[in-house]
Amino acid sequence: MKTLRELGEAYALGATGPVEQTEAFFAAARPGPVFAALTPERATPAARAAAERWRMGRPLGPLDGVVVAVKDLLDLKGHVTAAGSAVLARLRRPALADAPAVRNLVRAGAVIAAKTQLNELAFSGLGLNPHFGTPRNALNPDWVPGGSSSGSAVAVAAGLAPLAVGSDTGGSVRIPAAFNGLVGFKPTNGRIPTEGVTPLSPTLDTVGPIAPDVTDAWALFRALAGEAPAPLAPHEGPARLLVPEEPLERSQPEVRRPVLDTLDELAAAGFEVHVAEVPELAEVYRLYRELGPLAAHEALALYRDLVEEHGTAMDPRVVARILDVAGRDPLDYRRLLAERARRIPAFWERYAGFDALALPTVPVLPPRLREVEASDEAFFAANNRVLAHTMLFNFYAGPAISLPVGVGVGLMLASRPGSDAELFSLSLRAEALLGGSGR
Repeated sequence: MKTLRELGEAYALGATGPVEQTEAFFAAARPGPVFAALTPERATPAARAAAERWRMGRPLGPLDGVVVAVKDLLDLKGHVTAAGSAVLARLRRPALADAPAVRNLVRAGAVIAAKTQLNELAFSGLGLNPHFGTPRNALNPDWVPGGSSSGSAVAVAAGLAPLAVGSDTGGSVRIPAAFNGLVGFKPTNGRIPTEGVTPLSPTLDTVGPIAPDVTDAWALFRALAGEAPAPLAPHEGPARLLVPEEPLERSQPEVRRPVLDTLDELAAAGFEVHVAEVPELAEVYRLYRELGPLAAHEALALYRDLVEEHGTAMDPRVVARILDVAGRDPLDYRRLLAERARRIPAFWERYAGFDALALPTVPVLPPRLREVEASDEAFFAANNRVLAHTMLFNFYAGPAISLPVGVGVGLMLASRPGSDAELFSLSLRAEALLGGSGR
């Protein structure tokens, strides 16, 4: 798997080029559980144009001529956005325009070669799809791939695509990144445009990059946001991490051990690592128990009619999650929004002395695919566990990144809203100290 730097060097030397890389992608990729659709009609001309720019020594930036796979939640002109749903694949018409985030990628020279699969409506952290098939975890085929950006993560981890785009409403970029040994980044809410993206929870929805390392994730992040390429400088000066005690303690030993080892390495290299109680995290769970999950409230508002008319043709587990709040007092949603708006600034003000919070991305190893496919009880229990940490920082609205620190294990760093660049720099510093991506 070549990094963007390695691809750029090869393109500049003429050792390979955008056309050859695009042809190699289509020779290996097939529609199915990983890719919802291939897009040679747009990829091939884009690769040829990029090759000419490289020949003239005028590339647009690090993504110019690089194959990028995009989650089938983002509109691509001329293609139906199925959002992992057999019903929507049947009912929807092809998109009339690219989503703005995709347009930003095109302006950066990216070769959009495929749409990737996901679980239906992006409403699960496990990545199962009974309609189109479940991608196989690239590290262990017995594990779930993680969701909802399952196809995007597997495409990169399996070496099929250098980069991929996912979405993250409760962990849907970070979970599959952790489960497949990759870097996944959830930006500050609103930093990357979500227009033209099939919504699940408009309050929480974000779009983010999945990549082999921090530098490549940064380049893809800036392109998605419509920002000019810029180098990522490592973080300098003191680096203070706050490790919430309860999430660490409740994580499986197989997860806790590599995370603690990583934190010890960072501490030995000069990071200040503080372990303490962070009661505001448990408050999110309490609010959701009392008032219902925010994503479920908004998904119900969006898809109640679809479920009523076509629910029998949808994933019954997704339907159950959508209907989970159907009997609640409508005021619960308003109260939840008010509580969130009040708590976000208070939370980040209290912990302003730290560069980031650090905790396991997921408190458990990837669940076994066969077990969660066979049992509703096992599915819902596993789904709740894998989302337990990531969803906290969708609630608190700031950027969060997952760094691979073991096989199927990620370390999540999360920071205040608007600190995306600073978090990337801190992550680059940590990655370098840990010996590069993937441990």
